[in-house]
Amino acid sequence: IFNDLKWVDSKTPEKTREQLEGWLPRQKWGEVNWLWVGFGQEVQQQKEKTLRKALACSDPKEALVLLGMLKVDVKKEGKKFGLEEEIERVLSDE
Repeated sequence: IFNDLKWVDSKTPEKTREQLEGWLPRQKWGEVNWLWVGFGQEVQQQKEKTLRKALACSDPKEALVLLGMLKVDVKKEGKKFGLEEEIERVLSDE
Protein backbone atom coordinates (compact mmCIF):
# COMPACT_ATOMS: atom_id res chain seq x y z
CA ILE A 1 0.00 0.00 0.00
CA PHE A 2 2.73 2.47 0.94
CA ASN A 3 4.42 1.95 -2.43
CA ASP A 4 1.12 2.45 -4.25
CA LEU A 5 0.59 5.71 -2.36
CA LYS A 6 4.16 6.78 -3.26
CA TRP A 7 5.04 7.15 0.44
CA VAL A 8 8.00 4.79 -0.07
CA ASP A 9 9.86 3.16 -2.92
CA SER A 10 10.77 -0.29 -1.68
CA LYS A 11 10.77 -3.93 -2.70
CA THR A 12 10.56 -5.62 0.71
CA PRO A 13 8.55 -5.15 3.89
CA GLU A 14 11.79 -4.45 5.76
CA LYS A 15 12.77 -1.65 3.36
CA THR A 16 9.23 -0.26 3.60
CA ARG A 17 9.52 -0.16 7.39
CA GLU A 18 12.93 1.51 7.21
CA GLN A 19 11.71 4.17 4.80
CA LEU A 20 8.58 4.89 6.81
CA GLU A 21 10.58 5.19 10.00
CA GLY A 22 12.77 7.71 8.19
CA TRP A 23 9.96 10.28 8.19
CA LEU A 24 7.25 8.87 10.46
CA PRO A 25 7.82 9.33 14.21
CA ARG A 26 8.68 5.96 15.71
CA GLN A 27 5.98 6.24 18.38
CA LYS A 28 3.37 6.38 15.59
CA TRP A 29 4.65 3.32 13.72
CA GLY A 30 2.53 0.79 15.64
CA GLU A 31 -0.70 2.74 15.13
CA VAL A 32 -0.01 3.37 11.46
CA ASN A 33 1.00 -0.23 10.79
CA TRP A 34 -2.08 -1.63 12.54
CA LEU A 35 -4.39 0.77 10.69
CA TRP A 36 -2.94 0.21 7.22
CA VAL A 37 -2.59 -3.56 7.52
CA GLY A 38 -6.28 -3.78 8.39
CA PHE A 39 -7.22 -1.41 5.61
CA GLY A 40 -5.11 -3.35 3.10
CA GLN A 41 -6.72 -6.62 4.08
CA GLU A 42 -10.19 -5.15 3.71
CA VAL A 43 -9.39 -3.59 0.34
CA GLN A 44 -8.10 -6.91 -1.02
CA GLN A 45 -10.50 -9.36 0.63
CA GLN A 46 -13.77 -7.44 1.05
CA LYS A 47 -14.11 -5.33 -2.06
CA GLU A 48 -17.88 -4.92 -1.90
CA LYS A 49 -17.72 -3.72 1.70
CA THR A 50 -14.89 -1.32 0.84
CA LEU A 51 -16.71 0.09 -2.17
CA ARG A 52 -19.89 0.61 -0.17
CA LYS A 53 -17.94 2.40 2.57
CA ALA A 54 -16.28 4.60 -0.04
CA LEU A 55 -19.61 5.51 -1.61
CA ALA A 56 -21.14 6.31 1.79
CA CYS A 57 -18.30 8.48 3.09
CA SER A 58 -18.19 12.29 3.13
CA ASP A 59 -16.08 12.47 -0.06
CA PRO A 60 -16.88 9.39 -2.14
CA LYS A 61 -15.03 10.59 -5.22
CA GLU A 62 -11.75 10.94 -3.32
CA ALA A 63 -12.34 7.58 -1.63
CA LEU A 64 -12.79 5.89 -5.03
CA VAL A 65 -9.68 7.64 -6.34
CA LEU A 66 -7.74 6.31 -3.33
CA LEU A 67 -8.99 2.78 -4.03
CA GLY A 68 -7.85 3.21 -7.63
CA MET A 69 -4.38 4.20 -6.40
CA LEU A 70 -4.40 0.93 -4.46
CA LYS A 71 -4.99 -0.98 -7.69
CA VAL A 72 -8.69 -1.63 -7.17
CA ASP A 73 -10.52 -1.43 -10.50
CA VAL A 74 -13.54 0.33 -8.99
CA LYS A 75 -15.64 0.16 -12.16
CA LYS A 76 -15.02 -3.56 -12.70
CA GLU A 77 -15.53 -4.41 -9.03
CA GLY A 78 -18.56 -2.14 -8.82
CA LYS A 79 -20.17 -3.97 -11.71
CA LYS A 80 -19.78 -7.28 -9.85
CA PHE A 81 -21.79 -5.88 -6.96
CA GLY A 82 -24.38 -3.86 -8.86
CA LEU A 83 -22.76 -0.54 -7.94
CA GLU A 84 -21.66 0.58 -11.40
CA GLU A 85 -24.29 3.32 -11.81
CA GLU A 86 -23.56 4.83 -8.41
CA ILE A 87 -19.82 4.69 -9.00
CA GLU A 88 -20.18 6.26 -12.44
CA ARG A 89 -22.35 9.03 -11.01
CA VAL A 90 -19.83 9.80 -8.26
CA LEU A 91 -16.83 9.73 -10.61
CA SER A 92 -18.53 11.97 -13.17
CA ASP A 93 -19.47 14.64 -10.59
CA GLU A 94 -17.27 17.67 -10.87
